Amino acid sequence: MMRKILITKKKGGILGCGIALTLLFVMLAWGGVASGAVIRDLDNLSQNPLAYLEKSTADEPLLSPQEQKRLNTEADLLYFAPWHRTEPRHTPEQVSWGFREYGKTPGYGKGGRPHPKEWIRKMAVNAHLDDFPQRIFPAVTVNHTDFRHLPTREPHSRYPKGPSLDNPFDNFQVSSAPAGMPVLVTLVSRDRKWFLTETSHLLGWVPATDIAAVDPEFMKSWENGRYVAIVRDKAAVTVGKRVLFKTPLGAIFPTTGGDTEQTWIWTAARDTEGKASLRKASVAKAAAADMPVPLTPRHVAGLASELAGEPYGWGGFYGRRDCSSLVRDIFTPLGLWLPRNSGDQAVAWKFISFKNLSSAEREALIIRQGAPWRTLLWMPGHIMLYIGVHNGKPLIFHNFWRIRTRDAAGKRGQIIIGRAAITTLHPGGELLNLDPPRADRPFGIEGMTLLGEPPENGTAPPEKKP
Repeated sequence: MMRKILITKKKGGILGCGIALTLLFVMLAWGGVASGAVIRDLDNLSQNPLAYLEKSTADEPLLSPQEQKRLNTEADLLYFAPWHRTEPRHTPEQVSWGFREYGKTPGYGKGGRPHPKEWIRKMAVNAHLDDFPQRIFPAVTVNHTDFRHLPTREPHSRYPKGPSLDNPFDNFQVSSAPAGMPVLVTLVSRDRKWFLTETSHLLGWVPATDIAAVDPEFMKSWENGRYVAIVRDKAAVTVGKRVLFKTPLGAIFPTTGGDTEQTWIWTAARDTEGKASLRKASVAKAAAADMPVPLTPRHVAGLASELAGEPYGWGGFYGRRDCSSLVRDIFTPLGLWLPRNSGDQAVAWKFISFKNLSSAEREALIIRQGAPWRTLLWMPGHIMLYIGVHNGKPLIFHNFWRIRTRDAAGKRGQIIIGRAAITTLHPGGELLNLDPPRADRPFGIEGMTLLGEPPENGTAPPEKKP
């Protein structure tokens, strides 16, 4: 059974969810059924991030303007780094990971259809990894595009049910990237339909039609030092009255000025030979902001409010966000660079481990040392934004899929949340059927990250993924 959630979205964020948000996609799970459950956090807590601002500090900088400017300059260098490399930064082992991982498990696709046994082997032949790297050239994305572990649009699931809107997990999905992102192509498939592509934070196969090669003149015009970030999700990019595409919050474009109603930006067009040309376009003035956006609680909360209630999608599957892409897109307009995966994000800045601390001690440490609106909380496989204390309890904003349950007979199930929400550190903690190993701290938070503060020497990544 699935109930619709009634959400009123207005300028500035989600303003009304009410009790409808407690009827959160409680549906049949792979391991069992969690029916009739109510998540108290989502009933009791406002789902508008702006509601948790402290009036006295809402407009105070979370870092000094000078330090934020310096960090934004570093982020720009990373963003454009693919255009200034002549060799890939990834190893053959990283490039071939997906073929090794799924070579013996072709799995299931759309509608639960099993993939043929020879499917992945044929893709490997098309990829001809023995020639990596080959035909290296700088390029730019011309559309919002998916980065894939393997050169195919077909999804992969280990479960017969297969990926779907109600199960937005595709093992082949690395992440997605908006139009206008600098990339480096390091391998071209035999059929020339796929490019192995890397950004400053991604590696994957991208459809050739979503990328255009750039020359020095294009790069000079694009890398002009004046950039705007999109601060309204799915903002329309237009030429005259024609909408070219809609772009997500967190996308970056070079700007050429503007007027009282619109901001003029450069976009990239792809010609018949696969080369990029500059195309002038515009976005609504309110949808774009000069980078970096001032790092204040009000601005962080405003960006978060644009994404509150957004459906979950693994690695940008179905054009949605997961936990790490949510966090990354919030902080990109603010000039703070973050990697792709939650584990790498946790150690990109100063990481404080919670090892050997009780649940109560972890909460006390978050309240004592965490900086609301610029602190991330991490557990293996999940990252969250700490937004402050409400009624004595830390609150987090995060996009998460489920809460695990187990019934009296030991049968496992799950309560599907599947969206960006504000909760305490123990969403569903009041339920009697939580999976017992996780009952004390359902999200098992193992550390926090102070954004803008350098990582300490010797800090090891808590998790590593290809």
